[in-house]
Amino acid sequence: MTEIQHVALLGLMGAGKTSVGSELAGLLGWALSDSDKVIEQTQGATVRELNERLGVDAMHELEAGHLLYALAAPEPSVVCAAASVVDDARCREALERPEVFAVWLEVDPGRLAARFASGSHRPVFDPDAERMFRRQLSQRARWFKEVADYRVRSDRSDAARTAALVADVLSAPAR
Repeated sequence: MTEIQHVALLGLMGAGKTSVGSELAGLLGWALSDSDKVIEQTQGATVRELNERLGVDAMHELEAGHLLYALAAPEPSVVCAAASVVDDARCREALERPEVFAVWLEVDPGRLAARFASGSHRPVFDPDAERMFRRQLSQRARWFKEVADYRVRSDRSDAARTAALVADVLSAPAR
């Protein structure tokens, strides 16, 4: 069995990837690579600003680039990936490599809409946030299912508990 080198957290915007990722990286003693933070640092603007300035396709290319770069790093890491990465065949292929453990953080679209209302750094694709999340979920669920090694409802417990569940699965003898 190949040793896990990276844990990739997947899910829609607001699923808790950054919060769970921070907790999980701490539990594992691994580096954290968060898509939004890395892109904002390298581009000098928020993801929302970049989406408005560059357009959705260019933004998704930046997000895919982050994932591919992070998964190629030699040191172990927890990677908080943008939801759009599952739309990209290159990213799906990378997520399915044996040294990558992909986790789908599932959240009800209604809860995502409520979380979305409290943040100003995320791009807005539809003024009706719940409709947007339902549409994104219907478009991406098959890809999340395809690449995920583990699925967890991140809206049923806090980030620390969700991270502990993932860490427990990683420490189990066989996956």
